[in-house]
Amino acid sequence: MNQFPSIRKLDQAILYCLELASSLSVLLLAFGLIASMANVLTKGSVLSDNLMMQRVWAWTQCVAIDASVAGTIIRTYHCFSEKSWAKSTLYALLSGLLLFTAAIVSNIESVQQTLNLTLDSAYTHVFVPVETLIWVRSFVIVLLIVAHALRHVQVDRSQEPLTVQPVPSITPELLSELRTLLTSTSVSEEHREAPQITETTTATDAQETPPATLLLSVSEEVRNKVIEVYQQGIPRREICSYLRWGSAKYATIVKPVLDVYEQQQQQSENEK
Repeated sequence: MNQFPSIRKLDQAILYCLELASSLSVLLLAFGLIASMANVLTKGSVLSDNLMMQRVWAWTQCVAIDASVAGTIIRTYHCFSEKSWAKSTLYALLSGLLLFTAAIVSNIESVQQTLNLTLDSAYTHVFVPVETLIWVRSFVIVLLIVAHALRHVQVDRSQEPLTVQPVPSITPELLSELRTLLTSTSVSEEHREAPQITETTTATDAQETPPATLLLSVSEEVRNKVIEVYQQGIPRREICSYLRWGSAKYATIVKPVLDVYEQQQQQSENEK
Protein backbone atom coordinates (compact mmCIF):
# COMPACT_ATOMS: atom_id res chain seq x y z
CA MET A 1 0.00 0.00 0.00
CA ASN A 2 2.96 2.34 0.48
CA GLN A 3 3.45 2.34 -3.29
CA PHE A 4 0.19 4.24 -3.78
CA PRO A 5 0.30 7.76 -2.27
CA SER A 6 -3.39 8.31 -2.90
CA ILE A 7 -4.33 5.24 -0.82
CA ARG A 8 -2.01 6.35 1.96
CA LYS A 9 -3.63 9.78 2.03
CA LEU A 10 -7.05 8.15 2.02
CA ASP A 11 -6.08 5.99 5.02
CA GLN A 12 -4.90 9.09 6.86
CA ALA A 13 -8.17 10.85 6.09
CA ILE A 14 -10.16 7.85 7.35
CA LEU A 15 -8.08 7.73 10.52
CA TYR A 16 -8.68 11.43 11.02
CA CYS A 17 -12.44 10.94 10.64
CA LEU A 18 -12.40 8.08 13.14
CA GLU A 19 -10.45 10.16 15.70
CA LEU A 20 -12.80 13.08 15.11
CA ALA A 21 -15.85 10.88 15.63
CA SER A 22 -14.30 9.42 18.78
CA SER A 23 -13.69 12.89 20.19
CA LEU A 24 -17.16 14.17 19.29
CA SER A 25 -18.81 11.05 20.64
CA VAL A 26 -18.43 12.32 24.19
CA LEU A 27 -20.59 15.34 23.43
CA LEU A 28 -23.20 13.15 21.78
CA LEU A 29 -23.19 10.69 24.69
CA ALA A 30 -23.49 13.53 27.17
CA PHE A 31 -26.42 14.87 25.17
CA GLY A 32 -28.07 11.45 25.30
CA LEU A 33 -27.58 11.15 29.07
CA ILE A 34 -28.99 14.63 29.65
CA ALA A 35 -32.00 13.93 27.43
CA SER A 36 -32.66 10.60 29.14
CA MET A 37 -32.48 12.13 32.61
CA ALA A 38 -34.72 15.01 31.58
CA ASN A 39 -37.20 12.55 30.11
CA VAL A 40 -37.30 10.61 33.40
CA LEU A 41 -37.75 13.74 35.50
CA THR A 42 -40.46 15.19 33.25
CA LYS A 43 -42.34 11.87 33.09
CA GLY A 44 -41.75 11.31 29.38
CA SER A 45 -42.38 14.77 28.00
CA VAL A 46 -38.92 15.09 26.40
CA LEU A 47 -38.60 11.79 24.47
CA SER A 48 -41.70 9.66 25.01
CA ASP A 49 -44.14 12.30 23.77
CA ASN A 50 -41.88 13.81 21.11
CA LEU A 51 -41.21 11.76 17.97
CA MET A 52 -38.58 14.20 16.65
CA MET A 53 -36.54 14.02 19.85
CA GLN A 54 -36.74 10.21 19.79
CA ARG A 55 -35.15 10.12 16.34
CA VAL A 56 -32.50 12.69 17.25
CA TRP A 57 -31.63 10.77 20.42
CA ALA A 58 -31.43 7.44 18.53
CA TRP A 59 -29.17 8.84 15.79
CA THR A 60 -26.82 10.64 18.17
CA GLN A 61 -26.38 7.57 20.38
CA CYS A 62 -25.78 5.26 17.42
CA VAL A 63 -23.17 7.60 15.92
CA ALA A 64 -21.46 8.12 19.27
CA ILE A 65 -21.24 4.42 20.15
CA ASP A 66 -20.70 2.68 16.82
CA ALA A 67 -18.25 5.26 15.45
CA SER A 68 -15.98 4.69 18.47
CA VAL A 69 -15.29 1.01 17.71
CA ALA A 70 -12.21 1.51 15.50
CA GLY A 71 -10.76 4.26 17.67
CA THR A 72 -11.14 2.14 20.79
CA ILE A 73 -9.30 -0.79 19.21
CA ILE A 74 -6.44 1.50 18.09
CA ARG A 75 -6.10 2.99 21.57
CA THR A 76 -6.08 -0.50 23.12
CA TYR A 77 -2.90 -1.47 21.30
CA HIS A 78 -1.41 2.00 21.71
CA CYS A 79 -1.82 1.94 25.50
CA PHE A 80 -0.57 -1.64 25.62
CA SER A 81 2.62 -0.67 23.78
CA GLU A 82 3.15 2.19 26.24
CA LYS A 83 2.62 -0.24 29.16
CA SER A 84 -0.26 1.81 30.50
CA TRP A 85 -2.05 -1.16 31.96
CA ALA A 86 -5.08 0.64 33.42
CA LYS A 87 -5.97 2.38 30.15
CA SER A 88 -5.24 -0.67 28.02
CA THR A 89 -7.51 -2.83 30.22
CA LEU A 90 -10.32 -0.27 29.99
CA TYR A 91 -10.04 0.06 26.22
CA ALA A 92 -9.83 -3.72 25.80
CA LEU A 93 -13.06 -4.14 27.78
CA LEU A 94 -14.70 -1.41 25.75
CA SER A 95 -13.58 -2.97 22.47
CA GLY A 96 -14.99 -6.34 23.46
CA LEU A 97 -18.36 -4.91 24.52
CA LEU A 98 -18.65 -2.70 21.43
CA LEU A 99 -17.83 -5.57 19.09
CA PHE A 100 -20.27 -7.84 20.93
CA THR A 101 -23.18 -5.40 20.67
CA ALA A 102 -22.34 -4.59 17.05
CA ALA A 103 -22.34 -8.29 16.16
CA ILE A 104 -25.70 -8.92 17.89
CA VAL A 105 -27.41 -5.90 16.34
CA SER A 106 -26.02 -6.76 12.90
CA ASN A 107 -27.28 -10.32 13.32
CA ILE A 108 -30.78 -9.11 14.24
CA GLU A 109 -30.93 -6.88 11.19
CA SER A 110 -29.60 -9.61 8.89
CA VAL A 111 -32.19 -12.15 10.12
CA GLN A 112 -34.98 -9.62 9.68
CA GLN A 113 -33.98 -8.74 6.10
CA THR A 114 -33.13 -12.28 5.03
CA LEU A 115 -36.18 -14.07 6.43
CA ASN A 116 -38.47 -11.10 5.82
CA LEU A 117 -39.58 -11.04 9.43
CA THR A 118 -40.76 -8.34 11.70
CA LEU A 119 -38.39 -6.90 14.27
CA ASP A 120 -40.16 -8.62 17.14
CA SER A 121 -39.90 -11.99 15.36
CA ALA A 122 -36.20 -11.39 14.60
CA TYR A 123 -35.45 -10.92 18.30
CA THR A 124 -36.45 -14.56 18.91
CA HIS A 125 -33.68 -15.83 16.62
CA VAL A 126 -30.93 -14.24 18.77
CA PHE A 127 -29.47 -16.18 21.70
CA VAL A 128 -29.06 -12.94 23.75
CA PRO A 129 -32.17 -11.33 25.26
CA VAL A 130 -32.91 -7.80 24.20
CA GLU A 131 -32.84 -6.62 27.84
CA THR A 132 -29.28 -7.89 28.20
CA LEU A 133 -28.25 -6.13 25.01
CA ILE A 134 -29.73 -2.86 26.32
CA TRP A 135 -27.86 -3.27 29.62
CA VAL A 136 -24.56 -3.86 27.81
CA ARG A 137 -25.08 -0.86 25.56
CA SER A 138 -25.87 1.39 28.53
CA PHE A 139 -22.75 0.18 30.32
CA VAL A 140 -20.69 0.94 27.19
CA ILE A 141 -21.96 4.54 27.17
CA VAL A 142 -20.67 5.13 30.69
CA LEU A 143 -17.31 3.47 29.95
CA LEU A 144 -16.83 5.60 26.83
CA ILE A 145 -17.20 8.77 28.88
CA VAL A 146 -14.71 7.46 31.45
CA ALA A 147 -12.23 6.46 28.73
CA HIS A 148 -12.40 9.90 27.14
CA ALA A 149 -11.71 11.52 30.50
CA LEU A 150 -8.67 9.26 31.02
CA ARG A 151 -7.23 10.39 27.68
CA HIS A 152 -6.40 13.73 29.29
CA VAL A 153 -4.77 12.17 32.36
CA GLN A 154 -1.02 11.71 32.04
CA VAL A 155 1.09 9.93 34.63
CA ASP A 156 4.52 11.47 35.17
CA ARG A 157 6.98 8.60 35.05
CA SER A 158 10.06 10.77 35.42
CA GLN A 159 9.75 10.78 39.17
CA GLU A 160 11.99 8.03 40.46
CA PRO A 161 11.67 6.65 43.96
CA LEU A 162 13.87 8.53 46.36
CA THR A 163 16.60 6.46 47.93
CA VAL A 164 17.16 7.37 51.56
CA GLN A 165 20.84 7.37 52.35
CA PRO A 166 21.81 6.15 55.80
CA VAL A 167 23.13 8.81 58.16
CA PRO A 168 26.76 8.04 59.11
CA SER A 169 27.29 7.38 62.79
CA ILE A 170 29.59 9.71 64.72
CA THR A 171 32.69 7.82 65.81
CA PRO A 172 35.83 8.96 67.68
CA GLU A 173 37.86 8.60 64.48
CA LEU A 174 35.46 10.97 62.68
CA LEU A 175 35.74 13.55 65.47
CA SER A 176 39.53 13.43 65.39
CA GLU A 177 39.55 13.98 61.62
CA LEU A 178 37.23 16.98 61.99
CA ARG A 179 39.53 18.51 64.65
CA THR A 180 42.54 18.02 62.38
CA LEU A 181 40.81 19.71 59.45
CA LEU A 182 39.66 22.67 61.57
CA THR A 183 43.14 23.14 63.05
CA SER A 184 44.88 23.05 59.67
CA THR A 185 42.35 25.54 58.26
CA SER A 186 42.82 28.03 61.08
CA VAL A 187 46.64 27.80 60.90
CA SER A 188 46.68 28.34 57.15
CA GLU A 189 44.43 31.41 57.54
CA GLU A 190 46.76 32.90 60.17
CA HIS A 191 49.81 32.43 57.94
CA ARG A 192 47.94 33.94 55.08
CA GLU A 193 46.90 37.08 56.98
CA ALA A 194 50.27 37.80 58.62
CA PRO A 195 52.16 39.23 55.61
CA GLN A 196 49.19 41.39 54.69
CA ILE A 197 49.38 43.27 58.01
CA THR A 198 53.12 43.95 57.63
CA GLU A 199 52.63 45.15 54.09
CA THR A 200 49.98 47.64 55.14
CA THR A 201 52.07 48.94 58.01
CA THR A 202 55.09 49.43 55.76
CA ALA A 203 52.90 51.15 53.22
CA THR A 204 51.51 53.54 55.80
CA ASP A 205 55.00 54.25 57.14
CA ALA A 206 56.15 55.01 53.64
CA GLN A 207 53.27 57.36 53.20
CA GLU A 208 53.77 59.10 56.55
CA THR A 209 57.50 59.80 56.06
CA PRO A 210 57.91 62.22 53.18
CA PRO A 211 61.05 61.72 51.11
CA ALA A 212 63.72 64.41 51.38
CA THR A 213 64.17 64.46 47.65
CA LEU A 214 60.85 66.30 47.20
CA LEU A 215 62.33 69.48 48.74
CA LEU A 216 65.23 69.58 46.27
CA SER A 217 62.91 70.40 43.38
CA VAL A 218 61.16 73.22 45.29
CA SER A 219 62.69 76.68 45.02
CA GLU A 220 63.29 78.87 48.04
CA GLU A 221 60.79 81.45 46.81
CA VAL A 222 58.02 78.84 46.64
CA ARG A 223 58.93 77.52 50.13
CA ASN A 224 58.77 80.97 51.60
CA LYS A 225 55.43 81.65 49.93
CA VAL A 226 53.93 78.44 51.36
CA ILE A 227 55.27 79.15 54.86
CA GLU A 228 54.01 82.72 54.72
CA VAL A 229 50.50 81.66 53.79
CA TYR A 230 50.54 78.96 56.50
CA GLN A 231 51.56 81.55 59.10
CA GLN A 232 48.55 83.63 58.10
CA GLY A 233 46.29 80.85 59.43
CA ILE A 234 45.28 79.24 56.14
CA PRO A 235 44.72 75.46 56.59
CA ARG A 236 46.96 73.06 54.78
CA ARG A 237 44.30 71.73 52.43
CA GLU A 238 43.25 75.23 51.36
CA ILE A 239 46.73 76.58 50.57
CA CYS A 240 46.67 75.26 46.97
CA SER A 241 43.34 76.93 46.27
CA TYR A 242 44.49 80.12 48.05
CA LEU A 243 47.62 80.33 45.85
CA ARG A 244 45.58 79.22 42.82
CA TRP A 245 47.59 76.06 42.34
CA GLY A 246 46.40 72.67 41.25
CA SER A 247 45.48 70.11 43.90
CA ALA A 248 48.34 67.88 42.73
CA LYS A 249 50.89 70.33 44.21
CA TYR A 250 49.70 69.58 47.72
CA ALA A 251 51.56 66.26 47.87
CA THR A 252 54.66 67.49 46.00
CA ILE A 253 55.12 71.00 47.44
CA VAL A 254 52.81 72.05 50.26
CA LYS A 255 52.90 68.93 52.44
CA PRO A 256 56.73 68.34 52.32
CA VAL A 257 57.49 72.02 52.95
CA LEU A 258 55.14 72.31 55.92
CA ASP A 259 56.30 68.98 57.40
CA VAL A 260 59.93 70.14 57.38
CA TYR A 261 58.89 73.55 58.70
CA GLU A 262 57.01 72.03 61.63
CA GLN A 263 59.90 69.71 62.46
CA GLN A 264 62.27 72.67 62.55
CA GLN A 265 59.87 74.58 64.80
CA GLN A 266 59.65 71.65 67.23
CA GLN A 267 63.45 71.26 67.32
CA SER A 268 63.93 74.95 68.05
CA GLU A 269 61.36 74.83 70.88
CA ASN A 270 63.04 71.78 72.39
CA GLU A 271 66.46 73.51 72.37
CA LYS A 272 65.02 76.47 74.25
